[in-house]
Amino acid sequence: MSDQFQYPFNPITWQGAPRDLTGDNNLGQYTVETTQRYVYGTRFLTWDGRVFKYSLSSGECYTHRLNVFFNTISSDANGIDYSLLTNAQSAGDREITLTNGTTAVAEDYLAGGTAIIVPTETTTDREVMSRMIVGNEIAAAAAECTIYLEAPLETAVAATNYAYVMPSGYNNIKYLSTVGTISFAGLAATAVTATGYNFWLQTYGPNNSAQQTTYVGKTAYYRMVYARHDGTLDTQANTVESGGTVVTDQIVGFGMDNNADANGTTVWMMTISY
Repeated sequence: MSDQFQYPFNPITWQGAPRDLTGDNNLGQYTVETTQRYVYGTRFLTWDGRVFKYSLSSGECYTHRLNVFFNTISSDANGIDYSLLTNAQSAGDREITLTNGTTAVAEDYLAGGTAIIVPTETTTDREVMSRMIVGNEIAAAAAECTIYLEAPLETAVAATNYAYVMPSGYNNIKYLSTVGTISFAGLAATAVTATGYNFWLQTYGPNNSAQQTTYVGKTAYYRMVYARHDGTLDTQANTVESGGTVVTDQIVGFGMDNNADANGTTVWMMTISY
């Protein structure tokens, strides 16, 4: 276990580049490999403002269609749902202990994730504490899991108080044609073919990807682009809330072309996560 991040986590700027130890190609953010090099969610910023987040695949990941965040706290599948703390902690402590759910938690699996801590039985929304997770001890199903936090608690907690935790959203990324219950994360910098690969996911900046060319950029005043259920782009007029059936209300960016000739958007500005 780790009470601090065991992998590099500081943002990488345009003065540097992601490590590529797979060969002599110096692929940087276009590297795909099974060895983890960074904390999931680590940010790489290019000279022109594109942002990539270090990610782990849980299936195929596409370069030309948006991929999704796939973690769920439901049934403790990927996190630990609302659970009693098993240890009292003092103000200033940097750990909490929860009883794990039905899924075992691997060592440091929660690193880069978030802990939500409810400090009193009569708590209000004003008093809830949110902390980044830097590591955790290994825990079998239904066993105690000690979780280490980036910063100390400002309020003491007792074993009668509750918390819940989720890992980094970037440790479970895949392409999926959704049914509307999953949010879109970004475009894979390089194609990922299966589960278990570490890669860089573009989340912000200019790019090109598949779109509904009948609509995107072709209608005057419709400049924002929305995520369709299959990871392609569409317009606000086709969202479910506007009477459509398969277009989410998640705004993912805007078209960058001058579409005076109604030729459609070539390059769009992704604005999912900076």
